[in-house]
Amino acid sequence: MAIGNPLGLSTSTTAGIISAVNREIETSDNEKYTVIQTDAAINSGNSGGALVNSEGKVIGLNTLKLSGTGIEGIGFAIPINATRDVTKQLIEYSKVIRPYMGVSLITIDQDTAERYKLVVGAYIAEIENFSAAQKAGLKVGDVITEIDGKKIEKNEEVIEIKNAHQIGDTLNIKVYRNGEYKDITLVLEEEP
Repeated sequence: MAIGNPLGLSTSTTAGIISAVNREIETSDNEKYTVIQTDAAINSGNSGGALVNSEGKVIGLNTLKLSGTGIEGIGFAIPINATRDVTKQLIEYSKVIRPYMGVSLITIDQDTAERYKLVVGAYIAEIENFSAAQKAGLKVGDVITEIDGKKIEKNEEVIEIKNAHQIGDTLNIKVYRNGEYKDITLVLEEEP
């Protein structure tokens, strides 16, 4: 059951079935989620509401749905286990604390790398002032090719690695800069 306040209709409940667990989806702004797929009706106002199983246990938080011509009954919820860290942080700090590098990244695929005489990886397009990236010595134009020994081929991989760490953790980053590889150590900070 999906519980929420869709379209301002308070305390509404819709029923459905779980179509899939651990479904990988990507939003229009390239955010990736691992979610529970359900055909319980999820509309504006359901987001953040509980997805409850037949035993009354909260198994997820309603998040989004697919919509458009010919699309019906495809909704998604974040699995409840994925919310535990966020919940703990909200209770302890009254906010969510995330690790932060302070960079904007663009994926450099093989074709782009050849065209611009770069290498495959995550190109640093912007660095925020006073950020962990700036303090570590990263530069606009660097291409991140490796973090902690893991090869980087897309910007999403940098974000996944960063999000798997805690504030204060150290990342060992290999970048391609001006035809040379450089090793850089970055200490993750709290997202402002």
